[in-house]
Amino acid sequence: MKLGFIGTGKITTSVIEGLIRSKVNCKQILISERNRKNSSYLKRKSKKVKVFKSNQEIINKSSIIFISLVPKIAIKELSKLKFNKNQKIVSFVSTLNLTKLKKLCNPAKQIIKAGPLPMASDNLSPTILYPKDKVIANLFNKIGTVVEAKNEKQNNHLWVMTSVMASYVAIIKSLNDYLVKNKVKSSESKRYLNTFLTGMLFQLNNDSFNFDKIIKELQTKGGINEELLKRLQKDKFFTNLQKNLNKIYLRLKKANDK
Repeated sequence: MKLGFIGTGKITTSVIEGLIRSKVNCKQILISERNRKNSSYLKRKSKKVKVFKSNQEIINKSSIIFISLVPKIAIKELSKLKFNKNQKIVSFVSTLNLTKLKKLCNPAKQIIKAGPLPMASDNLSPTILYPKDKVIANLFNKIGTVVEAKNEKQNNHLWVMTSVMASYVAIIKSLNDYLVKNKVKSSESKRYLNTFLTGMLFQLNNDSFNFDKIIKELQTKGGINEELLKRLQKDKFFTNLQKNLNKIYLRLKKANDK
């Protein structure tokens, strides 16, 4: 099995790092030198990684091809390339639906959409997969866990969650900024927040993500958890979050409906 990657950005780099770490059973990992910094880095990571100037050459030599380009470039690039009908095509492009991908990658028939995240480098990526494919699911399970969408609509809703990453880190940064502003050393603040957030995740997992139960248990009547939650609810923090998540979904839906 030879894996070919068109595009060598952050996601591709993370996925390949994870695959190398997991010692996946493949003969070669073929990548483009589009991002020379990333392609050189990956080549140093494993002898299996081979760098090519031509995307067509990667396609000609690969049994599974991963597309990781920004939408406009993906459409332009894929329209110039020739695929084999027996190849599997895995697209990381959130705004290209299966119908358009099949046209762009014709005569290839096995088209899968996948949504790996940067945590793939540490084998911790939740990867959205649609439609189901055992071979591709097995690959991504080696770098985390696979969540299979039932249809394109559900796939879009799951992809909305990937838009939360920067905001999630921004919230943590805000907590850190508060502590540092109030004379807590940055190193101590980060150490506290790291343990705090890791501990919260374990508690959620141990209680089977029973959100309502945990929210209730964490509030003491008249306590500071209850107060902050009420303040955020009064500010419509959670209501606005839901509204903005829906706007992201509508953007994905509009793009995928074209």
